[in-house]
Amino acid sequence: MRVVPASTSPAVPRAAARAPLTLRLYLVCAWALGWWLAIDGLRQRLLGDYFRIDGQLGPWAALASAAGVAPPRLALTFIAVGLGLIGASFGVILRRRWGYAAAIALSSVSLLYLGFGTPVALAGLLLLLLKPTRDYIAPPA
Repeated sequence: MRVVPASTSPAVPRAAARAPLTLRLYLVCAWALGWWLAIDGLRQRLLGDYFRIDGQLGPWAALASAAGVAPPRLALTFIAVGLGLIGASFGVILRRRWGYAAAIALSSVSLLYLGFGTPVALAGLLLLLLKPTRDYIAPPA
């Protein structure tokens, strides 16, 4: 067994490194969008309708209709994407490559949630792609 003197001990252990500001801001975006999607989807499944603003669904509903999908059929997709964003954020916090890949993929899909979702997903995606976040996920060996 090799004993390392205290003065030459390795730098901060990988798990103990402080998350950069870009990652913390990403978490705010991911959790805001993730919970909104999950709650909106659950509301539609439980109560039969999404949240509406002035009696109207968001611009995403027009996109869904143009693609030939009835907006109520997207409820489970919203729940899955929303909870997936939250789950992926835990993978990112724990510095797992699968979490980072899932966060990129789900943030990209969330761009289609026109209205509230697009700017929040875009901000989250950009924060994930910034160097401090990438360095936090895959620190130099």
